[in-house]
Amino acid sequence: MHHLLGREGVSTPPCFFYIMSSNTSKYPLQPPFTQTIALYGDRAGSKGTFEFAGFAWIHNTKVILVQGNVHNLSSAAEWRCLLRLTTLAHRLKKPIVLWNLPVAHIAAIQRRTSLAAAQTIQKTELALLRLPSPIIAVFDENCGVDSTELALGWSDGIVIPALLEGQFSERQNVKSAQQPTDVASAILELIHKAEKIPATELVKNRQETLR
Repeated sequence: MHHLLGREGVSTPPCFFYIMSSNTSKYPLQPPFTQTIALYGDRAGSKGTFEFAGFAWIHNTKVILVQGNVHNLSSAAEWRCLLRLTTLAHRLKKPIVLWNLPVAHIAAIQRRTSLAAAQTIQKTELALLRLPSPIIAVFDENCGVDSTELALGWSDGIVIPALLEGQFSERQNVKSAQQPTDVASAILELIHKAEKIPATELVKNRQETLR
């Protein structure tokens, strides 16, 4: 079984490669990312409905990127996919960028749908809470999410469009992107800021935002 090699030459765990295939491509939807490698699939072969899930680079900074919308994470399979990506981020010590995915808001709704969904969401929640690397949420003008749903939740920083800046002016971990070209620098600034915080403090801060 071949390992999937990242840019740094670090191979992903064989078990992850077994359940997720990859595809190197130009990322067509958002300009901040200079290279991507899509990872997708479930044990049953489903690719899921995320717009993108896999590795992405902003210049020399490599992250795990998951882009979607409020209609994603509506099945246990998609939560398992997010859980595997979170596990991969943990093993490779890479940040996660959640784009247009109000994960905490969706979880609050979906965990009531079934016991199986609740169990998978709980496992994903614990994995995200314990991730020693930064988690950054990004929302653009097309996010289709009400501003009341844009809580930090399971993230350490959030990038928002300029039109929402006034509603989050008091939040230190929120960066507004005046122009689309500002998104990359905003993500990198939040990542670098969060990387200076000890992992135990990151976990504690995430737990407090969920109370």
